[in-house]
Amino acid sequence: MGELSTASTLSPGAIAFRLAAVGLLCASQLAHADPIALFDGHSLDGWRNDGAAHWSVADNAIVGSGSGDGFLVSEKDYGDFHLRAEFWVDAITNSGLFIRCRDRARIHPETCYELNIYDDHPQQEARTGAVVMHMMPPMAKVETVGHWNTYEVRVRGAVIEVKVNGVTTAVLDDADPTAGFIALQHWEDGTVKFRKLELNTF
Repeated sequence: MGELSTASTLSPGAIAFRLAAVGLLCASQLAHADPIALFDGHSLDGWRNDGAAHWSVADNAIVGSGSGDGFLVSEKDYGDFHLRAEFWVDAITNSGLFIRCRDRARIHPETCYELNIYDDHPQQEARTGAVVMHMMPPMAKVETVGHWNTYEVRVRGAVIEVKVNGVTTAVLDDADPTAGFIALQHWEDGTVKFRKLELNTF
């Protein structure tokens, strides 16, 4: 996205508190043992294109490519959930995974929670793993360019925990609990891919 607000910097004590808060999001609390597949591996059923980005399916992955800006948006809304998604991105692509989006006419970090995907972001506090405008910089730096990675997010009430490749990069304890849709982003140039998008609801 464009210019960002001032980064949120937490003290070690505040980080420890937030990490403790996510204990309530353990896997044993998942209401459904079998995950919901948000992507069937061969079509974009359940999603709609919003914007000028080019979205396609290749090799069992959703591919955003070219030079267009836009989103692939889930048709359904989700409240409390555990979402796991694999992604691959090149060095020039500005991408992200948006959750709990509340306004289908304006997909933006002000109306969603954007889990950024952009290792080389010109504002490094907003690099991959950050929750844009809510938790910047990320709690850990994870390199993701040029290989498959895993984004994992657990959302329950006001608590959001984000992991990249198993490393915790953000924890919020004051999130808006309103249910919303999910959006995949492709911004400007380059290629991003998503696969194995699976969601468990609480």
